[in-house]
Amino acid sequence: MVKILTILALLFTTIMLVSAPYLAALSYTTVSVMQPQYIWFWSFEGIPLFKITAGLSIIAWAIQAAKGEINWAVYRSGQYRALALLVAIMHISNWLTPFDSYFAGTGAEIVLSTMRTIFIMYTIVLGLIQNKKALVIFCYTMLAIAVYYTYWTNKAYFTQDWGMFKAGRFSGLPSGPYRDENAFSILLVILMHFILFGIFFFKDKRIKIGLIILIPFLWHALILCASRGALLSAGISTLFATTLIRSKKLNTILLMAFVGAVIWQGGALLNRTSETVSRAEHSDEPINPRLASWSVGVKLTGEYPLFGVGPQRFQIASRVHFPGESPHVAHNTLLNFSANTGILAGLIYLYFFVKSYSNFKYVKLHAKPDSIYAYINNACMCGLLGFFVGAIFLDLIIFEPFYFIVLLLSVNYFLIKSTNETHKKS
Repeated sequence: MVKILTILALLFTTIMLVSAPYLAALSYTTVSVMQPQYIWFWSFEGIPLFKITAGLSIIAWAIQAAKGEINWAVYRSGQYRALALLVAIMHISNWLTPFDSYFAGTGAEIVLSTMRTIFIMYTIVLGLIQNKKALVIFCYTMLAIAVYYTYWTNKAYFTQDWGMFKAGRFSGLPSGPYRDENAFSILLVILMHFILFGIFFFKDKRIKIGLIILIPFLWHALILCASRGALLSAGISTLFATTLIRSKKLNTILLMAFVGAVIWQGGALLNRTSETVSRAEHSDEPINPRLASWSVGVKLTGEYPLFGVGPQRFQIASRVHFPGESPHVAHNTLLNFSANTGILAGLIYLYFFVKSYSNFKYVKLHAKPDSIYAYINNACMCGLLGFFVGAIFLDLIIFEPFYFIVLLLSVNYFLIKSTNETHKKS
């Protein structure tokens, strides 16, 4: 059934390439963020879903460009230029690195190839999502993915499908970018805010009640992943969300419910912390190897400030320059960019957040509080903050949902700005 529905959806997208080109971008985004080929892997065997949706998106973009219906102004945005520069710097770093390529969990060529794909598809999707209708459908797709993953994770627990758990933790997808439970939990944190702010955006009481019921189940899904960094990012982004919700009573209920959920179901996190301390007491490894990795990352950045040690060369460079200090990867997205590809790459990474926050403030000032623009603005900014906190503890340089959230904030800002300029002229 899943395969049949997918084929029908792809056929419909192909038919609509001219009249509704944004559907192609939407299909690619759904595949990229949701990764359905790893959920229903038995249905997609032999179907290159990613390549098909990417190809359809590129064709749709080419058709729009030939018709003169691409608004090239969107490519002058700060985020787009920053991404282009970042990809260029990463390739220059790879050419100039003094360290040979070596085996790592994810090799340099895979990272560079993924970054090229991210940039190409960012270009394509940015050119196709240029009107309110496309933006709204894009947003609702994110909400639908959030709802499904909340259901899917909890279903594994309540049906006692223990094969999807590893050492007591929900293990994410069996393959793909979310096979690590930490990365999967960061995706949940990003998507969580589409549910949270949907409660205040949608007028239908049935939808409101449904989303309210979903929130504790999403928190439960996060707890099942037992990622301390993800829970911290969920807590901080939820705290930020309360500053945007205009109800002290609801804010109090929201925070108390979140804290209560963590206390009630947080035994797994306490067990992980106890195990970490116990292992450290019986070995020479530090209690938190991340601290050792961060220290090495700062030192490597100082040694190679311009273009870093080279993409994915963190471990080999740390062995050469600081033997015995840390055998691990950077465990921090900012340090991954800075140590591997130079300080400028790290600054560009930070710029994504600064520029996105600037866009967020503009939309917050000019959009009606109950509009779809405000909903997207709030959900994306809270999700971006959640990602930023989680990325302090994880290497997420090729985590594509991050770039899609940046894109959504950028498009949302562009549409509000265009609307305001049109009103001023009239």
